[in-house]
Amino acid sequence: MQTSSLCRVFVALLLPALASCGRTPDNPYKAIQNPPIVQAQLHTVTLVTDGAEVAEALQVKGYAAIAFSSNYPVSNSVESSLWSVPEPVAAGAAHFKAPDAAGVNVRVLRMALAANSRSADSAVEKAFFRNVLGADVPGVPAGLPLSDKIRVQVWTYLIPDILAANKRLRENGIPVVFDPVGITTAYFGDHKTMAIRAPDGTIVELVQTAAQ
Repeated sequence: MQTSSLCRVFVALLLPALASCGRTPDNPYKAIQNPPIVQAQLHTVTLVTDGAEVAEALQVKGYAAIAFSSNYPVSNSVESSLWSVPEPVAAGAAHFKAPDAAGVNVRVLRMALAANSRSADSAVEKAFFRNVLGADVPGVPAGLPLSDKIRVQVWTYLIPDILAANKRLRENGIPVVFDPVGITTAYFGDHKTMAIRAPDGTIVELVQTAAQ
């Protein structure tokens, strides 16, 4: 009887330990208090590709290429660091306006790509976008499947106050990978920008425009 009781105690202690081996990865974003940290609106998705097919496909789908009358080359070095791409790649960005006002614009960068190894647990990803940015997990335009030839480099969100966002993100332990800076570009005009990273490593650019 004593041996049987000891066996039952051992099993009771062992089962929780075995169950923990199959648990999903830790989800720090689920524990964020008073979410979301910032209220963000997706504005632009930046795709990296080594071919011309993406730009052609976007125009077929009704995306209009945006032509700029002004040029601000001094911003290229900032955007190069912000987007983690070489400066000539940032300088050569092509922009496409969504077919409808509620759509998301697309920025296309051209460069050779390494093998795509980005991934994240879906629950962690959902909690990040919902509790950090107050948004759903974003997606690329329909008909542009991601592959070794097409990759999301940056999700760009508009926020109302970048300094307040920077403060709240740091208070909640969200690493800021690019500190707030003010620049002028042909795309956004005068604006403030900063960056964090999504769980899969994709850059999340936060922008406060002068109009805000």
